[in-house]
Formats: sequence, C-alpha cells, structure tokens
Amino acid sequence: MKRIWEFFDNLDELVYASDMDTYEIVYMNKKLLSEFGFKSVDQVVGRKCYELIQNCQAPCSMCNNKMLKPGEFKEWKYFNPGLNRHYMLKDTMVEEDGRRFRIEIAIDVSDQEKQKDMITNYHDMSAIVNEGIKLALHNPNPDKTIDIILEYLGKALRAERTYIFEKRSNGHDDNTYEWVATGVTPEKDNLQNVPPEACSNWYQAFKKQENVIIEDIDDIREENYMQYEILKAQNIKSIVVAPLYDDKKIIGFYGVDNPPAMYLEYSSNLLEIVGHFMESSIRRRNLLKQLKEASYSDYLTKFGNRHAMNDYIEHYLP
Repeated sequence: MKRIWEFFDNLDELVYASDMDTYEIVYMNKKLLSEFGFKSVDQVVGRKCYELIQNCQAPCSMCNNKMLKPGEFKEWKYFNPGLNRHYMLKDTMVEEDGRRFRIEIAIDVSDQEKQKDMITNYHDMSAIVNEGIKLALHNPNPDKTIDIILEYLGKALRAERTYIFEKRSNGHDDNTYEWVATGVTPEKDNLQNVPPEACSNWYQAFKKQENVIIEDIDDIREENYMQYEILKAQNIKSIVVAPLYDDKKIIGFYGVDNPPAMYLEYSSNLLEIVGHFMESSIRRRNLLKQLKEASYSDYLTKFGNRHAMNDYIEHYLP
C-alpha cells in the first residue's frame, strides 16, 4: 500500500485514507498534515477519522462509506467548520489483503464558493436598489425621490448612512440629503459649508472619473488630518463616495458610510449605477425651483404689491 500513498504525498490537494471498518486513519498526505499542524504521519495513524477531521465523538452522520465501491468515485461538497473552508470531496474504496480503505481527496473550492456568494449578494442588492428606484419614480416630488433611493441604497448595502453633498458657489460643500440607519445619529446639520480643502483630494479623483474608497480612515490620518477629523467625528470607519455631474460638470458627491468590508466594492458599483438617477432628480429639482421662481417673478410684475410673496406662496406653492 505504501506505493499508493507515495502518489498522494506531494499532491496540492488534501488526502487521507482510513480503515472503513475501524475508522482508523492509516495515511495523510503532507498538505493535510500541515493543515492540522502535524509534521509526521506517525502522529495521526491509528486515530479515528471522525475525531480528528470532524471533531466528533462518533462516526459522522454524513459518512458515505456504505456507498463506496472500488474503481468508482463519489463526489460531493462539504464545508468543514474546523478548517473554515469549502471542499469538493472525491471518495473511493481500495481493497487490499482483506481490508477496505476509504480514500478521500478534498479540493479546496472556497474561493469559488465565495465568488458565488458575492454574485448572489450583488444580485440581491441590485434588486433592492431597483425596487427603490421604481418606487421613487412614482413620486412627483424630486426631494422625496432622492430620499427614497438613499434609503433603499443604504439598506441594500447595510450601511449606517447614505447622503448627498452639493458644491456651493463659494466652493464649499453642503450635506443636502441624508438617510441614517436605526440608532445612527444624523449628521446633516453639522455638515454645512464644509471647506473645500477637506475634500479636495476627492474632487481630484472625481476629475479622473474615479470613485473614492477608504477601507479604514486611520489610513488617511497623516495625509489629510482635516478630513480624518471630520470623518472620525461622525464615527465613520469606512466610506465610499462617487461624483455627481450636471452636463459633465462635477456638482458634488454622494456616498455611503460604514458598509460591511465585503460590500465596499459593491458600494462603488451601485453608486455608479444609481448616480444617473440621482443626477436626473437633482436636475428636476432645480428645474422646478427655477420654474417657481420665474412664476413668482411674473406674478410680482403683474400684481406688484408688498403682499405678493405671501399671497403667491399661499396659493401657488405646494
């Protein structure tokens, strides 16, 4: 049998063999020994496979020994909580000198499973955001449409806060819209007239059509202390922001605070997708404002008296 084991010794997959009647381990290759912190096969030979590999006190309920036949492989997937990895398992039986041996080859597929989970999560998040956009489109008030999409975006990304900042004529930024998760303190009133130097590096990135992703704000403490202090005061640990445009001109940015680490890239992607909707809502808001101002100007010209503004507001504005 030794020659069979030598074939598996340097294989990059995990391999062990056990006696199918006694469950005693008779072999482990170097890769699996290393995973469990052993240096020699002698340290594991004779130990029960279910005790060592699964940390169980009795044979595993999912053991497929009864299904194994010489020359055939049974394939199945399993997540090993001890190793915290997903595996594709290939099991077979080898008979020698009246003994039956189970050989199991475990191929690590954790990265593939993680990728599948990430794709599923992204699809789920996109569905939530799309539902928010549909709901927002039915609201005639552009301010409400923005509030709705910020809420759905925040919930989809499991963030603590979503918001919009708009650049003023003096170069400063105002936090104009905000959604916060339950238990999170609103910050909008504290973030008015933010000096341009606080976010100047963000705007430099925006000019290159790049989003900003900060995984840990401690990373920016030395290079931009003002920005660090502003973010820290809001209890922000991570942040993703993206630019907002009006006819190719950058008019501000919007973003999410403290999404789970694995959602940072998703956040950036979804911000880009939702950005067009946000920009159109802001344009619609500005257009309605201009129309109202023009209507009031016409009203004042026609009825010119000191009560005109109050009368116009009372009768013509929603």
